[in-house]
Amino acid sequence: MKRRVWGIAATLAVAVSIGLLAPSPRAAAASSDPGFNILTSPLPMKLTTQPGKTVTTEVRFKNLNNTPQGIKVGLLRFGAAGEDGQPDLFDLTPKDAFASWVHFEPAELIAQPNVWNTVKVTINVPKDAGLGYYMAVTLSPANLQTQKGAASLRGTAAQLILLNVETGKEQRNVNIASFKTSRGLYEYLPATFTVKLRNNGNIFVSPSGDLFLYKGKKQIGDVNFNPAGGAVLPKSNRVYTITWDQGFPLYKNKLVDGKTIPDKHAVPKQQLSWDFSKANNFRFGRYTAKILVVYDNGSYDVPMEATVNFWVLPWKIMLVLLVLLLIIGLGIFSFVRGLINRGRGHGRGYRR
Repeated sequence: MKRRVWGIAATLAVAVSIGLLAPSPRAAAASSDPGFNILTSPLPMKLTTQPGKTVTTEVRFKNLNNTPQGIKVGLLRFGAAGEDGQPDLFDLTPKDAFASWVHFEPAELIAQPNVWNTVKVTINVPKDAGLGYYMAVTLSPANLQTQKGAASLRGTAAQLILLNVETGKEQRNVNIASFKTSRGLYEYLPATFTVKLRNNGNIFVSPSGDLFLYKGKKQIGDVNFNPAGGAVLPKSNRVYTITWDQGFPLYKNKLVDGKTIPDKHAVPKQQLSWDFSKANNFRFGRYTAKILVVYDNGSYDVPMEATVNFWVLPWKIMLVLLVLLLIIGLGIFSFVRGLINRGRGHGRGYRR
């Protein structure tokens, strides 16, 4: 049965979902259970080995509580949930042969407060293994009682592992399914782009590359694509979001006491930032965004490109300038008209 991770807010959202394909600047994981609060790395582990070999890695975590916490180490299988990089966790079944390959040292321990702990993960890969295996190492309270097939996995943090067992039969085949901007017209930056990649192969792929911004033929900016190396699982899609914020003025999340303020739809409120040191980044007109995605097909790097056009029109500034120009134009027109009328008056007086 599937155990979907719900209601763990900043916990598995960082340790698990972010650990799969959308890393966060913070390495945090905690539970909705106030008695279980674990800090772990948000980055996924990517391991490569050959059949018949043994590979090892380490899971490190910290107990953020003020009291010791018993920890039990477990194993689940994961897969992609949708196209945004969120993982689904599944109970192991007899088909998950890798369950017998994985061993933990220790499998249970007492985690002291604010001390980093290390669990050694050993994977004994058999000679008949091949291709990709996707597992989640779970950290849960040692006294946790779970019901098999439960709809939630509470009080648990997880670290994802992507294991590639090289047999020479790996097929890496990725294409750009779509590349678009969230809007065709922006008043101010940031501009947001999404690129959907399709992995038609039989092994996970971690693409890289850059987003390039052009005004006409001149490149004016670039943004690194997938800097954390988020992977696309085989036979699945993955949507990456890229933000271009090299502009002036710039919309930023509104902060109060260092915290974002959400609106009624739970979307962070934004306010316009006027950093005049970046006034040379004023954006106006038609722009072109080009995405360059590169992936390793096992023999060489394969590049892929896509482009999209969009506009940046700061219409409020344009409206103010238009009003000012109209006022100035009317003033000049009135002044010139007055001079002409006075000139005509002087001319009539001379003739008399």
